[in-house]
Amino acid sequence: MDKMTRPVGRPRTTVEDLPKDWKQIIMDCGQEGGSAVEMRCMLGVAQTAWSTLIENSEEFRITVSSAQDMCEVWWERQGRFMVTGSPGNATVWSLNMRNRFAWFDKQAIDHTSSDQSMSPSKGIDTSKLSTEALAEIMALSDANQKP
Repeated sequence: MDKMTRPVGRPRTTVEDLPKDWKQIIMDCGQEGGSAVEMRCMLGVAQTAWSTLIENSEEFRITVSSAQDMCEVWWERQGRFMVTGSPGNATVWSLNMRNRFAWFDKQAIDHTSSDQSMSPSKGIDTSKLSTEALAEIMALSDANQKP
């Protein structure tokens, strides 16, 4: 008996399986501040199919990326409107931006070089200084603080 190899499982989703106006649906959603999840749901696509499309279709990936940029623009504008007096909740907006777009209020910067040659010092350990050396440092410090 001759066994033919047939693909197992459901065929992979392609852009041909999407609604004819899929690009417009995605872009409209992004321009209204919609997330990738909202875009996916508007297209009626499951998470695995969405991932397959992102992975396999450059056209789809570029469209989604553009829509996500438009989504961020929409949210940034909402923040600007609030700054200029439009109603809104700045705290909620700020939390949304941090969670949705990985925004940070402050970034910690590591000033240590890779070879540790420029490591920040922790200061002077005065317990190892002689009384004379400590007195000299204090005198220099006092002299530098005088106008």
